[in-house]
Amino acid sequence: MGTKRSTPGESPQVTPVDRHGLDAALRLFVGGFVVADKRTQIHTRLLAAERRLETLETLPRWIAVRTAPLEGADRSPAGLRTRFGELLGVRLDHLGATRTTIAHALDLGRTTPSLWVGDTGGIAMITSAGAPLLCSRI
Repeated sequence: MGTKRSTPGESPQVTPVDRHGLDAALRLFVGGFVVADKRTQIHTRLLAAERRLETLETLPRWIAVRTAPLEGADRSPAGLRTRFGELLGVRLDHLGATRTTIAHALDLGRTTPSLWVGDTGGIAMITSAGAPLLCSRI
């Protein structure tokens, strides 16, 4: 038997992330993107489910690095895939955390506030009420 090859129209695999993996991704995120005096609070709130949705909705105001709203082709999953390839990371919303690509995270983030943190820690994306924001330390 051969292996199934993915086709361009298929959704990428989404894998659940345990608490340890989420904690590691959040440490990367808050250490590189959040203003210093809010790092502990943001990390704690995003790790715990109780205030996660509220924290995700207000997250853009606590970002300390360069951000850019996704515009043009980058507003689509296909555009992000073209720009970044199959860049993997951890996506967090009010229901939990999963591993997926940046393009798929954008697609999933259209209906609910979320945070996607790239595995390298140099890029993140926030989806909320406004245009999705790309955060970069590069």
